[in-house]
Amino acid sequence: MRRIFFTFAILLSAITAIQAQAKLDFDDIKETVENEKDYFRDIVNVFLSDDPLIRTGDIALVYYGHSYLPTYNGGNDKNEEELKNQMAKGDTKKVYEIAKEILSYNPVSLNALFYAWRSATDLGKPESEVTSYVTKYLNILNMITTYGDGKSSRTPLYVINPDDQDHLLYGIFEIEDVKGRQLDTETMCNIITVEPSKKFPYRTMYINVSRFLSHTSKK
Repeated sequence: MRRIFFTFAILLSAITAIQAQAKLDFDDIKETVENEKDYFRDIVNVFLSDDPLIRTGDIALVYYGHSYLPTYNGGNDKNEEELKNQMAKGDTKKVYEIAKEILSYNPVSLNALFYAWRSATDLGKPESEVTSYVTKYLNILNMITTYGDGKSSRTPLYVINPDDQDHLLYGIFEIEDVKGRQLDTETMCNIITVEPSKKFPYRTMYINVSRFLSHTSKK
């Protein structure tokens, strides 16, 4: 998988580890999703339309807001597991079909967006479709790095799906060697020991998985 992410490096070159510029307000996001359903739906539609003027805060609302929806599965989606299986088998058509299905109910799935992009490219789908997957994928990753830098538990990178960590590690920061991962239940961060890269010249990265932990603890 790591090798696959590196093929995306040229498209990600414009995204770098940005200093945290804003603080996520999960209470506000939860309030919007649960009590301002029409507004949330409108913002989701803006995201789906690939509006170039979409604000970072709106992308955050769509991505993190998904974790407050009844359809949120906390990274335990059987379709995403099947997506990985079919990718390993090299069945490009099946990968494309499953990725599209996932995106129909989870438009912020980084796994689905990434593999929809790859499979659509290989299958010769219209450029506009491929660009749409890439745009959403980059918008989400860029947003995540805007709200944190991963340098400490005070400024972690926040994800709603454990798999999204790898998109950050390999796609954004171009980490080549992950030496270990340890969950700190106090900060709800995965503390990841890495070999420093040009885009992340540190040995420890902090990724907050509190939304995933909160969801799984209810089961």
